[in-house]
Amino acid sequence: MERADSEIIQLINAPKGKPMEIVALEGGRNMLQKLTAMGLTHHAVVRVKRGGGKGPMVIEVRGSRVGLGHGISSRIMVRPFFSDKVRTA
Repeated sequence: MERADSEIIQLINAPKGKPMEIVALEGGRNMLQKLTAMGLTHHAVVRVKRGGGKGPMVIEVRGSRVGLGHGISSRIMVRPFFSDKVRTA
């Protein structure tokens, strides 16, 4: 389910523990291939487990935890994911 008032933000600014849907990946071909290999694809649902700030962040995607640096996490655009049943796989 999608809401019209959902705001698109950088993953680095996403709140901890809230399900977020990836809506855009900004970067070159090599970076996009690397993100895809980690399961970070368009419409994937992620949750921030630890992070933000200037250091690395840890997110959960498709049942796995992934560490991302500040530069990469600032190029992943997300919005809140609203659903009665959140799918992470």
